[in-house]
Amino acid sequence: MSENILSIPAYVASIAPKNLADARRLADRVPARATAIEYRLDAAPSPLDARALIDVGPRTAIVTYRSLREGGRFDGSAEEYRRLVAAAYEAGATVDVEHATGLLSDATFLPDRRRVIASLHAPFAPPPDWKERLASMLATGARCAKLVAGTHDLPGALRVAAMQREAGSVPAAVFPMGPASAPGRVLSAFFGSSLVYGSVDGETAPGQPSLAELLDAYAVDSPRKIDALYGIIGANPAGSLSPRIHNALFRARGLPSLYLALPVADFERELPFVLESDPPFRGFSVTSPWKLAAVRAGAPSDDVRAVGAANTLVRARGGWRAENTDVDGVFDPLADHDTGEGRSAVVLGAGGAARAAVVAARRIGYEVVLAARRDSEADRVASELRVDSLAWDDVAATEADLYVNATPAGFADADSSAVPEAALAGRPLVFDCVYRRDGRETATVRAAKAAGCATIDGVAMLAAQAVRQAHLFGAADATPEEVRAILGEAFPG
Repeated sequence: MSENILSIPAYVASIAPKNLADARRLADRVPARATAIEYRLDAAPSPLDARALIDVGPRTAIVTYRSLREGGRFDGSAEEYRRLVAAAYEAGATVDVEHATGLLSDATFLPDRRRVIASLHAPFAPPPDWKERLASMLATGARCAKLVAGTHDLPGALRVAAMQREAGSVPAAVFPMGPASAPGRVLSAFFGSSLVYGSVDGETAPGQPSLAELLDAYAVDSPRKIDALYGIIGANPAGSLSPRIHNALFRARGLPSLYLALPVADFERELPFVLESDPPFRGFSVTSPWKLAAVRAGAPSDDVRAVGAANTLVRARGGWRAENTDVDGVFDPLADHDTGEGRSAVVLGAGGAARAAVVAARRIGYEVVLAARRDSEADRVASELRVDSLAWDDVAATEADLYVNATPAGFADADSSAVPEAALAGRPLVFDCVYRRDGRETATVRAAKAAGCATIDGVAMLAAQAVRQAHLFGAADATPEEVRAILGEAFPG
C-alpha cells in the first residue's frame, strides 16, 4: 500500500465526515496542494468503512480515532480502539495511534510502521517531559511522532511552536491547540513540522486554520528563512485578508518576514507588543476592538493624535511607534472622487475606523457629523474630534453628500443596510468600511447601488491602508495596484 505511506512533510486536510457521501463531498473541497486527508472517525455519527474512504481519492488516507482523554470523541473500550485501528490499517490506511494506549510497544501490531503516526495530545498544557515523550514515540518506529499541546493564549501558542524548532530535524510534528493556537500552528510549519493539519469545512481541533489559508496566505509548503514577524492583533482576526496581502508582498520581494493573525482576548493583560519570540515581532496591524488601547503602546504619530486611535505599531529605536493608516484608507479612495469642499458627510460608528473616517473626510473638505447606535457614545467621540453629533434615529432624515459606514452592520447575510433607504434617495456617495471575506458585496453596498449611488467598498479601504502599512513593514515599494491584484486572487469571482 505504498500510496498510503506519508510523504514528509505532509500537508493534511482534516475532515470529520458524517458518512461516505459526505466524505466524498469534503474530499472534493480539499486544496489541490494537499498531500493527505485525515478522516476523524471518532466524530462520525455512525461507523465508516476505512477501505471505502481510501477509495475516495488518490491522496494518502490517515484514519484517526481521537479519545476523550486526548480531546476527541471516542469513548469506547481499549479493545474496541485496538480493533478499529487494526481494521483501518488492514484496509491500507495510515493510522494515527495514541502512544498512551501502549499498542505500539507490541512490534507485531501494525508491523509496517511507515503507515503509523504515534501521537500524544495534552489538552491543557505541554508535558514537562515532552522531549522524552517525543523520543519514546519515535522509538516505536512510527513514520512520525505528533505532540499537540493545549494553550490558553497567544504567548502559550508561540511557546509550543518554539518546541517544534527545538525538536530539530527528527520526523516530528509539535504544534498547539486552543482558541489562540493558529499563529503557533503556522510557525510550527515554518519551524519544520512533519505534519501540517488544516480544516476544510470547519475545524476538527480547537484553533485549527483552514488548509487553504495555510497554503495560500502563508505558503507553508514553500518554507523559507524567517528573520522578522509581523501580525494583525484583534479579538478574532481569523477572517482578515491582511496575512494574505502582507505575506504575498514579503514573498514577492524575497523578504525574510512572516505576517500572522494574532488573536488577543485582552490587550491590556496580554500586552502583545511585549511578546518575546524568536524571530522577533517588528510590527503589528491592530483591528477591532483594540485600536484605542493601541494608542498607549507607542509614541503616537500626528494622525494617531488627531484620531485618538492606532491601527499600526512599528518597532522603533527604544520602543514602539503608533501609526494610523486607516486615515489613508479612507482619504485616498475619497480623494479619487472629489475634494469634498462645501459638502456634507455623515459618519456612522464610534470606533477606530469611524474616528479615522471623520479625520480623513474633514481633511478632504467635508463638513462632518457623527452618529452611532449609542447616542451617548456618538456625543462623546464627536466632542473629542470637534465635530457635531447626530441621533441615530435621525440619520434617515438627513440629506448628506457622503455617508461612511464604519459599523459592522451589513456584513452578515441577514443584515440590512447601515445607511437607511431614505438617506439613499438623494444618491449620495456611500463609503462602506466593511468588506466580506468571500468577496461578496455587503448589504450597505448592495442597497446603495440599487438606489443609484456611487459606492466605495471596504476592499478599497483595505488596499489603501495596507499599502501604507506595507511601507512601514519593509515593503517600501508596494503599490495600490499590486495590493489590488493580490486581493483579486482572493476574490477570484
